[in-house]
Amino acid sequence: MKKLLVSVIAIIATVGTTMAGETCNGGCRPKKIRVIHITAGDPATMYDDTQYTTTVLGPNGDIETYADAEPLTVAPAPRHHHDAYRGNWYVGGRVGLHLASWKNKYKGSPSNYKFDNDENHDDYVFEPVFGGNIFAGYRFTPNWRGDVEFGYMTQFTDSDNGFTFKLQTPYITANAYYDFESGFYLGAGVGMAFPRATLDWEYFEKDNASETKLSFMGALMAGYSYNLSESVALDFRYRLSGFMGPKWTRNVMSGVTDDNGVELESLQTKVGFIIDNSLSLGLRYEF
Repeated sequence: MKKLLVSVIAIIATVGTTMAGETCNGGCRPKKIRVIHITAGDPATMYDDTQYTTTVLGPNGDIETYADAEPLTVAPAPRHHHDAYRGNWYVGGRVGLHLASWKNKYKGSPSNYKFDNDENHDDYVFEPVFGGNIFAGYRFTPNWRGDVEFGYMTQFTDSDNGFTFKLQTPYITANAYYDFESGFYLGAGVGMAFPRATLDWEYFEKDNASETKLSFMGALMAGYSYNLSESVALDFRYRLSGFMGPKWTRNVMSGVTDDNGVELESLQTKVGFIIDNSLSLGLRYEF
């Protein structure tokens, strides 16, 4: 289809006629008709004088054909985002902002230990942290591509109700994308997240202050790619993803009691389901 389109454009752009009079009786100048024979497939090729000829119709109807000496350049057709498809690999990277939401729940032991209402949980809504990722993939068709993404959400820190909570999350996902001709794309991904949470309190004993969980991760993506060159594209992406946070128990020093005199022996911390909304900007290079 591309070769045929280039041939049609070249013929339309270069066919011309010149006439000196209404009729060709006696001394009128001959009519010239340029006939182009395109054999190359590259739309940016300069066609030399062996690839097209000029046919001359003389005053008496005689016909002469000879090679033209003037070179001809055919400009390439406008490039769409998927014209870079060559069935090859690509790599890239992004930086962005993550807005995450989740809830921490605290449970004491023994079970009859009572927290104050504002101490038995923490709610986090659209908490901002920065992040980044690198990826490598393969374009299977002009519209379909897939990649493997390695990413990291930087550390979130909060001090509340005497607790200091920290959360950071590396992850890896396998993604599939569908590119539309306009440059917009949709995608989905599955993989694993490794959220690492830390909880500090002055009454904790020196035990496992942090816990890392291996958690299934799912993601939906939408974005837009803009070609900066034949091989480099600017990539803007929104991603909605989710994964479970860790749960662990820490021992408490003696002497911590509730209003009823019940002594707290240990505290279980449970980080619930984490929903992450991220906006990122990056570059993609296709080989």
